[in-house]
Amino acid sequence: MFTHQLKYELIGLLRSRWIQLLSVLLLLLCLFAAYNGRQKVDQRLEAIATAQQEVQEGDARALALIDSIADGHAVNVSSWQMPDKPATIGNYYPRVAYMPPKPLALFATGQSDMFAHYVKPSMRGEAMMLDFTEMTNPVQLLFGSFDLAFVFIYLLPLIVIAFTYDLLSREREQGALRLIAAQPLSVLHWLWQKTLVRILVLGTLLSLALLLSLALQGALTADTLPDLLLYWLLSLAYMVFWFALAFLINLLGQSSSQNAVSMLSLWVLFVLLIPAVVAQLGNSLYPVPSRAGLVNELRLVTAEVNEKADDILSNFLRDHLELASEEEQQTGFWERYLASQRVIQEEIRPVLNTYEAQLAQQQQWTQRGKLLSPALLLQDSFNELSGTSNRHYEHFRSEVVRFAEDWRAFFMPLIFKNQAVDKNVMAELPTFTYTETGDRLSGFSNFLVILVYVLLVVAGGFVYFRRQGLESVLA
Repeated sequence: MFTHQLKYELIGLLRSRWIQLLSVLLLLLCLFAAYNGRQKVDQRLEAIATAQQEVQEGDARALALIDSIADGHAVNVSSWQMPDKPATIGNYYPRVAYMPPKPLALFATGQSDMFAHYVKPSMRGEAMMLDFTEMTNPVQLLFGSFDLAFVFIYLLPLIVIAFTYDLLSREREQGALRLIAAQPLSVLHWLWQKTLVRILVLGTLLSLALLLSLALQGALTADTLPDLLLYWLLSLAYMVFWFALAFLINLLGQSSSQNAVSMLSLWVLFVLLIPAVVAQLGNSLYPVPSRAGLVNELRLVTAEVNEKADDILSNFLRDHLELASEEEQQTGFWERYLASQRVIQEEIRPVLNTYEAQLAQQQQWTQRGKLLSPALLLQDSFNELSGTSNRHYEHFRSEVVRFAEDWRAFFMPLIFKNQAVDKNVMAELPTFTYTETGDRLSGFSNFLVILVYVLLVVAGGFVYFRRQGLESVLA
């Protein structure tokens, strides 16, 4: 019986121009979204490559000047820019600390349009205490990015609704449902088989569109297959969830127009309303202190510390005898500045701790709130697998802060002992290495939660039909 239904459902779908149009639309949406995602990744790689090229060119100029100074030649450079001074190299010749995009970063833009992908830590460390936000286009942030995650989370449910809103109601409105009920097959099983056929058809189209769009963008490789498999499973589970909702709505015995309104209402609830409420409650329950206030506090502390720079330097050298020079020398700006940095960090730390604690609580709330909507679960999984989640950028920030401390620690002995920079010192400059963080487990757990949603909705449909009986759908 299922084979018979599969055959005639396929014939009906192939003859339906509306279904054909939706299939072509899905393919075009995936192709354009993958292309748009690739453009963003390429821009990110280009920006990182440009920054690295600038560092290489700066190093080449510095080495040439250092050679000229070592040979006794006069150089046309300001005294405060002489590259043989450690403070000059530490402040004006920084390394690039960057987070490379993952192979499938084109799938989900996530937080990558809000945070910088690279920074250049220098001897001035105040900015490292904050975060790495960059100036962004507010219009783009309002509408989001058109990537594959947007297609699957927002648009795919609408396509499912167009496929399924009148599965049962159309047969009833055309007078064919009573004839179907007279056959030796339960209406419930008939509707479930009809739904399953459409799941297979749309799932096949979705899989082909996904593979083709990624293949055209060069993202379909052996290294990406494990993550791609999880992307595919998550997308199919999310699609089946919307089919399950359609299965339940069709059993309620409403008209086709009422089914469409009910499905669109559920789309608004799960895709728009619940995510907005979760985000707003997070901001209300755990408000993050004003960033402008944080910056102002840092400036006030810095001004107070600068007034006591000489005393701070004396105390610092007394606590760090290894940095004191054997010969008495006049201390300059950088000695006082580096000595005062620790005091500034200690003074500003309580404010920073409050800021980071509230931010962490917001993120924990979001992680709990994602269980309320399959759309949130899918977005979280896509961001994690694409390396564009909040967690990835927090990890990147901590890595950069650690590297910035190593960078300053490298130059402190050179500055305090007034040691000149030569080729050997340039060769030993610290370099930044980004360490990846695992994220597949979160995606798999979200996949299981979406399956639980599917089972609950399908079970609800079966229970409702058993209680209401056949007349509830024939009326």
